[in-house]
Formats: sequence, structure tokens, C-alpha cells
Amino acid sequence: MHPVLGEIASRPREALIAVDFDGTLAPIVEDPALARAVPGAIEALAELARGGVRVAIVTGRDALTVVDLGQLQRVPGLQVSGLHGAQTWCDGQLSSLQEPSGLAALRVALPALLDKVDPGVWLEDKRLSLVVHTRRASEPANALAVLTEPVTTLAAEHGLDVVGGKFVLEIRIPSLSKADAVRRLLDAPIRVAVFCGDDLGDLPAFGALKEWAGAGSGRSALAIAVGEVAEVRQAADLVLDSPAELTEILVELADLVV
Repeated sequence: MHPVLGEIASRPREALIAVDFDGTLAPIVEDPALARAVPGAIEALAELARGGVRVAIVTGRDALTVVDLGQLQRVPGLQVSGLHGAQTWCDGQLSSLQEPSGLAALRVALPALLDKVDPGVWLEDKRLSLVVHTRRASEPANALAVLTEPVTTLAAEHGLDVVGGKFVLEIRIPSLSKADAVRRLLDAPIRVAVFCGDDLGDLPAFGALKEWAGAGSGRSALAIAVGEVAEVRQAADLVLDSPAELTEILVELADLVV
């Protein structure tokens, strides 16, 4: 077991475990509505929470969608930061930023642009962001490459940012990232923290975690990469190949904490 995980086992009430959902707790699937956490993953998080660990989900998805897909009500005290920190769900209550200006116009303009590239490309509306998915295109990587520049330009014209990922382009509120959500979780009495992610959007959270645990802080942090994205694996302290491997670690840690 990694030494930082051992620290969590020895002082759970000073620990934070924050985890992305898609690709980290749940395998990536073609239809996001069918994503489900690996069996045992949510139960392990619930056991960790009952043992005193602060547990959080930090996701690019809408918070209520993730709560529903993961049946996350089972995890006591859980906080879900949705849409890269634009939403916070805890104890059944949801707080959210206002919809950014410009999204309404993009909802109208984007479908025609996407259809010209490939009919398999589709647009997901998260209310506070829009996501272009190319996974169902005949050539997903090519469709992503073709769309990146025009989508970025169109979003910028409406004051919005575009962040890429695995066959996705997410249009969202400028300067918003998972780093903001993680920083809000790292308050006293947290002294040891873990963040687990799988995609490019998780890199800012890794950075925030390492900054928090900088030299002389007396704090410990562990960035865990799950999956195949090279940039994420290179930035991590611990690399896993699948959500199933992460679940095994969470189950083992929960047994030690409880």
C-alpha cells in the first residue's frame, strides 16, 4: 500500500478522498447515461465515510446526474462537486452558479456545425455547460480534430472556454476547473488528501493537491491516475489501469479504516 494511503488508515478524521466519476469509479461507456460505478466502489466510499474520512466526488457531470447514477445517497456526508465546481451537492441540497450568457445561442448554432462533420457527433446539454461528443463518429479522433478549432472559436465569441478530453470538447464557464472544487475541500482539519482522476480535466486538481502539500506544509497528498491518458499518468504519483483496480484499493483501505 502507498504510504499516503497508510496515513489515511492511521488518521482518517484528517483525511480527504476525492474521486472523479466517469473513467475513475465507472468505466467509460458509449452512452454516458449507462455509466455505473464498479461493484463495491460506492460501498467502499460509504465505509470510508463512516470511518471518518471526508469523501467527495469531483466531476464534470451535472451533480444530480452523478448522484443518481451512483446512488450516492448511500455515502454519509458526501459532497459532490459537479460541472467542474459550478455545482455543489451535499445532504440532498444543491447549490449552483447561474447559467452563463452565451450558452443559449450555442445551443442553436452548434447542431448544424456538428452535423456537417459526422452525424454520429452529438451535443450533451449540462445546463451550465455543453459537451461535444465524438465517440460515436465513424472516425472519433478525426472528428475531434476537425471540430476543435471551430468550436473553440464559436465558444470564445460568446465568452466561454473549451476544454478537451477523451473524444469530447466541453464548453464551459471561463477559468472554472476541478482545482477550484478541490481547494474548497482542503480546509482544516484535512492533513492528508487523495485525488483520483482519468482525463485532462483532472490535471488542474492534481496541481491544486500538490500545491497544497508543498514543501514545509506538513501535509501529504497523493494524485492517482486511472486509465490510459498519457498526460494524466505522467502527472500522477500512482498509476492504475482501470476503475476496478481503484475499487480494490478503496475496499482494502476501507477495511483498514473501519
